[in-house]
Amino acid sequence: MNRLRERLVAANAWREINETLGLNLSPESLAKEVLTKPENDWIVWQAFVDGSIKSKELRDKLHRHPFPDTSRVGIYSDVSLEHHVGGGLANAMEITSKAEKHGHPFESAAKILDFGCGTSRILRYMIEFCPGPRYFGSEVVPENIKWGKSAFPEVTYLLQGNSPPVEMQDSSFEIIYAYSIFTHLEENLHRLWLSELRRLLQPEGLLILTVHGERILRRCEGEENVRKAMCIEDRDYKKILRQYNEDGYVFYDCYERKHLARGGIDAERYGITYISPEYIRRSWSSKFEILEHEEGAVSNWQDYVILKRR
Repeated sequence: MNRLRERLVAANAWREINETLGLNLSPESLAKEVLTKPENDWIVWQAFVDGSIKSKELRDKLHRHPFPDTSRVGIYSDVSLEHHVGGGLANAMEITSKAEKHGHPFESAAKILDFGCGTSRILRYMIEFCPGPRYFGSEVVPENIKWGKSAFPEVTYLLQGNSPPVEMQDSSFEIIYAYSIFTHLEENLHRLWLSELRRLLQPEGLLILTVHGERILRRCEGEENVRKAMCIEDRDYKKILRQYNEDGYVFYDCYERKHLARGGIDAERYGITYISPEYIRRSWSSKFEILEHEEGAVSNWQDYVILKRR
């Protein structure tokens, strides 16, 4: 939040914030309120997200890179600009906080990989507010790579296939993060990619990723909107829950195949995945030391798993 505040000060955007957010404060009073009172962090957030979406003038002052046309970029028709801008900011703050907590602050790294970077919604904030590292983004959808190269020339983009490898040397990165990637991979494919990310990590390097776990699976039982989002409406919920409890890993394909194929994604190996903490301890600990597993960390929807290469 302090870095966002610094950008507000540098941009001198108080008038635009006041007008766009409908606040009845003078620019001087607004600046004082935002800079001195942590309880007004919501104003900072709104300025960078909703305010910047509503006002091109405010956007141009606060953001150094363009916003995407979400109707054209990416393959998911339900991804909104709010998700790109607001979700990207929330995820970037979470990921950098996790890295710093475990002794790998972003500013001290030389190379960092956003694995499965999508429309670069997280990278947007990394390159703007965590300068220093050389950032890489790997992605299977060519359209996302094209957009990224045009919008974020500071980033080196790597077009990957559905299966490894990523065309980089061993031990290339101090930090790799993969947000909502292992939430979608078939079991054998997830093992291949986990091994590949270990190869790409430097010794003692940090891997930050998210998974679906018991929290979201339990929510599927009673929340219709969650059942719909997780493509579980017409499936045997009790059978899925039983498999999760017995095996610790559940995968089912559910997305429209032609839709995924347009993005170069293998629909038979990409769907919805649930992975239990016990499975992670049992299956991943030979490759990684498990530093943290925070269940339900992302809106009680996804878990954060923080790993260090052995």
